[in-house]
Amino acid sequence: MIDHEFRIVTPIIKKIIKEKHYNEKILYKKIPYFVLKNKYLEKANKKYLGKAKLIKGIYYRGLPINNKKNYFEQENQLQENFYLLKDMTGAKLFGKQIIQIPNPDFVNFSSFKKNIKKFKNFCGFEVIPSWHGKNINNKCYKKFLNYVQETGLPLSLEVDYLYRNTNDSLHHFFSIIKSFPKINYWLPHLGCGVFLHWKRVNNICKFQPSLLSSTNDLSEWNVMLKNKYLKSLPIKFASDHPFNGLDSLKIYDVWIKNFKK
Repeated sequence: MIDHEFRIVTPIIKKIIKEKHYNEKILYKKIPYFVLKNKYLEKANKKYLGKAKLIKGIYYRGLPINNKKNYFEQENQLQENFYLLKDMTGAKLFGKQIIQIPNPDFVNFSSFKKNIKKFKNFCGFEVIPSWHGKNINNKCYKKFLNYVQETGLPLSLEVDYLYRNTNDSLHHFFSIIKSFPKINYWLPHLGCGVFLHWKRVNNICKFQPSLLSSTNDLSEWNVMLKNKYLKSLPIKFASDHPFNGLDSLKIYDVWIKNFKK
């Protein structure tokens, strides 16, 4: 069993949030500094990975960063910090890295591609455009998305709920899958309900997207997902640990009881 959405907190993330860097207002507003303290994180990681016995691997990732130097520092620190996580928790895990698509205002495509050559153990990409102050249809992402499509690796793409008019809105999602129908999309938080339009999604995408279970409301969604039509949805286990209100084990338990096949 794999946790497809596990966040590793690198030293540069702690520094950014502690110092409240100007470009990272979303980051330090969403994530309080006390969550990043070593003892707090160590306790949370040991509890989750110690009790979630069926998890044998994690697809680890960092967070969106709006600074070139800090972006590369985070991506280059992740693998080492994965090994530190294993040593600290004693968990026998395999791990693969999900690489953040950077904010193109700070990192151009050629620098991004050059840095990627350093990594032999990555298995996909993530982009949260709203953390860059953009939507996914901004033309500045075009080269990055072309590259993702060429690799055939999955792209974890944030989609927001229907009632919210944000840079991650469903409108932008439908627009981008028309432009890049061959990307293998992973949609966190069960795609925030995008499965209500699943036939339309599948008519556009060459590869059926996967929904990630990383939502605190998984037990509530489960009532709807028992519907015969929705049972066939492709859902992968994901927790978004540790940035889920410390609900990692709750999400895990709901998954084991209702979704594990």
